[in-house]
Amino acid sequence: MRRIALVLHRYVGLLTAVFLIVAGLTGSLLAFYHELDVLLNPGCRRVPLPSPTAAPLDTFTLHERLHAAVPGIKVDTIPLKPVEPGHAVVFFVETDDESADDEYFLNPYTGEVIGSRKWGDITQGTKNLMPFAYRLHYSLALGEVGSLLFGIIALLWTFDCFVGAYLTFPPRQAGVVNPPNAAPRRGWWRCWWQSWKVKTGGLFKTTFTFHRASGLWLWALLFVFAWSAVGLNLQPVYHPVMNTTFGMGPQVRQMLPERNTPLDAPKLDWQAARARGRVLMAAEAAARGFTLGDEEQLRYLPQTGTYQYRVHSSLDVSRRRSGTFVYFDGDTGEKRAFQAPTGEAMGNTITSWLYALHFAAVGGLPYRILVSVGGVFIAMLSISGVVIWWVKRKSRWRQNRLQKQNTTRKQSKLGAVETAAAPPANLALHVSTCPDPKRTGM
Repeated sequence: MRRIALVLHRYVGLLTAVFLIVAGLTGSLLAFYHELDVLLNPGCRRVPLPSPTAAPLDTFTLHERLHAAVPGIKVDTIPLKPVEPGHAVVFFVETDDESADDEYFLNPYTGEVIGSRKWGDITQGTKNLMPFAYRLHYSLALGEVGSLLFGIIALLWTFDCFVGAYLTFPPRQAGVVNPPNAAPRRGWWRCWWQSWKVKTGGLFKTTFTFHRASGLWLWALLFVFAWSAVGLNLQPVYHPVMNTTFGMGPQVRQMLPERNTPLDAPKLDWQAARARGRVLMAAEAAARGFTLGDEEQLRYLPQTGTYQYRVHSSLDVSRRRSGTFVYFDGDTGEKRAFQAPTGEAMGNTITSWLYALHFAAVGGLPYRILVSVGGVFIAMLSISGVVIWWVKRKSRWRQNRLQKQNTTRKQSKLGAVETAAAPPANLALHVSTCPDPKRTGM
């Protein structure tokens, strides 16, 4: 079993190494996505305060001014969260031109468009560095194909978390009896504790013990990242497993079947939809016994003909990421579905926690620092694993070459001994044909 586990760990590690190096390094940046994006793009992200008591414009007024400034765009999501003083308001839009910018930054006090970008397009320069890092993180910037590949890699990584942990366990030596005067052997737990330590004494030893020890110290974080990545990128695997193990509520696509033709112009406009969402969410809060916080966003889904009204609530596991939704018909305002991050099926609650941990949305600044450092360690784990494999492979090559050389030498010596001990097979021929000196005059 140990040999099988070692082979699995070796080749799964090699297969996932490049992906995890990229995911680890980009993830260490994404833990501070907003702060770094503001630092790289102060002209788009920051705005001067007109006065200490200045109030931002209504979000629907900003929406109208964006449409007036950039004709031909389509806005399906309107931000509702309170404006952070001195910061721009961000709108994502859709256009018929795939190369056009799709993220716009507005001054919340004047409605002026102060910047835009094609989200994730690194050819636009450093202003898209953080969005491009995000694309690399979940799909290697390869779109749906890359997202599927990352889901498969995450599944292998989840499996390898347990294989790697098993390999750190000291092997049990059944039937081994100490000699009468020998010192007692250390217990299994004391032996395993050695796996948690980084030991020096040469580059390879340090690298090997670092790989083993850091994998143990960060095991819980590695598993959270791995399995949550399966949930984010490979739902056809994640949902059945979690549903069978813990139970999960129905998925949104089951509650909101798609229409034959998208409903592009619902009867409820944005302001009417917001008012309807407030009424429905208040009714859900009263019926289910939770409290409401700030509004997050209002989104329209043409494929299902529904509005999604999203708020913060006491059901959320994070103050930074809201997860309480109500969906209602875009024409009639009739409630179609309600989705809560906790308080329903256990699988949904666990998933909400996994996602919040993955996005560093809980635990405040200390946990965000841990996630950032953990991303670097994930890359170092993969690199050290490749180094260990390469050193061992070179050692095996060297041993095989020496064995072949030794075998060749032994065969040569054995052949020489046999030749000296036995008469040549053609000795008679030599005797009969050897020229006679007398006859040849020699």
